[in-house]
Amino acid sequence: MSEFSPLYRQFKILPHDEELYVLAFTHSSYNGMAGTRHQDYERLEFLGDSVVGMVTSELCYLYHPEMEQGELSILKAQFIRTQSEASYAKKLGLDHFIRVGASFQGKVADTPNVLEDVFESFIGAVFLDRGLDFVYALVRAVFEDDIKNGSIHIEQNPKSALQEAMQADHKESVVYKIIEEAGPSHDKHFIAAVYFEDQELARGEGPNKKAAETAAASNALTKMAKAPKE
Repeated sequence: MSEFSPLYRQFKILPHDEELYVLAFTHSSYNGMAGTRHQDYERLEFLGDSVVGMVTSELCYLYHPEMEQGELSILKAQFIRTQSEASYAKKLGLDHFIRVGASFQGKVADTPNVLEDVFESFIGAVFLDRGLDFVYALVRAVFEDDIKNGSIHIEQNPKSALQEAMQADHKESVVYKIIEEAGPSHDKHFIAAVYFEDQELARGEGPNKKAAETAAASNALTKMAKAPKE
């Protein structure tokens, strides 16, 4: 019996190529175990990331016709961020199948980045093994209820939330610049601007650079969420 039999039963998978699933759950630290060298899940993770992004984009679009583009990007980012995908991986029990090296034993459950990677690599493996229609139904079943009932919330860390929202549809990073600094050394005042692809998104003010950048990020998120209909 395959070590992945419980997984196949859970998701009703009739595998055509079991090696894809072995690869999907092999962490890079597993290389060198027992004097051998193995491939790891990184390429499948790349593929799965695109599949998850496609399906979640469609679900956000279908279930939230009241939202504009900026709002949809923020909503999507909430579901494909590291912590969210890591929680889905644990909820689905994917953490029980991960193959890691001795140095990583016992640490997987507390490593969100690894859980996120495995969630995406598993989806990539299913896509290659069973095709688009099958993996679409699987990803939709995982996300559908949460996205249908989802709402936008601005996190306590606006800079992280903005970065995730912009990278939900693009891979570029946002850039912050201090455009004004005034006041004596004991009472400084800063104005920061945040840019994406050379376009200014918003500005913010604060008593130090970090506070000004955080304010700029928060203002950018608010503008995205409340953009008027054209």
